[in-house]
Amino acid sequence: MNLVLFMLVLYCHQFPPTKHTYYYQNNSVSPSRLSLSPTRKQAIMVGHGRYTTEKVTYPSHGEIVAGVLFRPTNVSNPPGVVVIGPYSFIKEQAPLQYATRLADEGYAALIFDPRTVGESSGTPRRLENPVMKNEDAVAGLDYLVGRGDVDASRLFLVGICQGGPESLDIASYDDRVRGVASVSGYFRDHETDIYMICAGCVAWEPGADIASMKMPTPEQGEALYKARLERAKRARELYDKTGEVVYQPLVDPQVADPTTGSLAGLPGPVVWSWYGPWTLRNFENRYAVMSDLDHFGYTTVPGVAKLDKPALVIHGDNCMNGPAARRHFESIPTKHKKLIWDNDVSHFQHYDQPDAIDRNIGEIAAWFQQHGETVA
Repeated sequence: MNLVLFMLVLYCHQFPPTKHTYYYQNNSVSPSRLSLSPTRKQAIMVGHGRYTTEKVTYPSHGEIVAGVLFRPTNVSNPPGVVVIGPYSFIKEQAPLQYATRLADEGYAALIFDPRTVGESSGTPRRLENPVMKNEDAVAGLDYLVGRGDVDASRLFLVGICQGGPESLDIASYDDRVRGVASVSGYFRDHETDIYMICAGCVAWEPGADIASMKMPTPEQGEALYKARLERAKRARELYDKTGEVVYQPLVDPQVADPTTGSLAGLPGPVVWSWYGPWTLRNFENRYAVMSDLDHFGYTTVPGVAKLDKPALVIHGDNCMNGPAARRHFESIPTKHKKLIWDNDVSHFQHYDQPDAIDRNIGEIAAWFQQHGETVA
């Protein structure tokens, strides 16, 4: 079986049809429903695609960020939302899936390539720096405010995977944000960073229950974490002395050894099952190793603990490190918060599986509509 066919089979096996059970906490809201509307040639079609697509650029800390704005055609002066994607994201991945649906719900939705990634400027290329991504998202809010055709009093953030907790973090200090939603978050604390590294050591096979598979021991995880930081320090020293950038793959299908680890940023077959097909497209499968210092030096714990904006968290046992999600949610001081716990949807299904995303968007839109003007 050739590599492309193998990846397609692996991908399809990961996403069987599922049933969905929700657990609600605080301010339960029913999902919004898409309506039917007439379209061209007198046909009756589902009301999707009611938006314009505009390629945009905006400045961020001396560089130019490339983005796409999806603006609803049936709403004047719509509220705005910036969508932040997972670790290593480009705008065409999960952010695109959420932004188009948010535009159908009446939001001007902005997606972007972070600086040094994709169509955005910045060198060295392919830095994995969450602080820079947060800055680019804030610059995206600046851009929406400056357009004049977006309601600057109703701005929101939506994030997937690492972008979820980053969105919660940004909302804790940017007073323009009226509400925020995190989907299947990579919650940034030390325990989850160890989890992220150890996940590459899991020898997953199609159809297997990821949650039940054996991970490396805590001691092995700590050792892998320290080794990765040491590798990043050496790469940073080399760059500072010579200007040379050390790159390694972002994703690799090989199972990482629990004692020696992997050189890839996100190793192992679990991650490859989703990212693998993207390596055949416009996803640059490499990252600057020195940026691990920036990545692992970032945490969302203190910011989320100060969040006073209406916050929606969608997570589950088959997402990344459920206990960290619960800890973050419980630390949010505002009473205007809601946790949806869905054990029937896996982490990567939240990225691009249509029915899962439709439900998420229904919850997000309803949450923003109900709490967008709430002051905690």
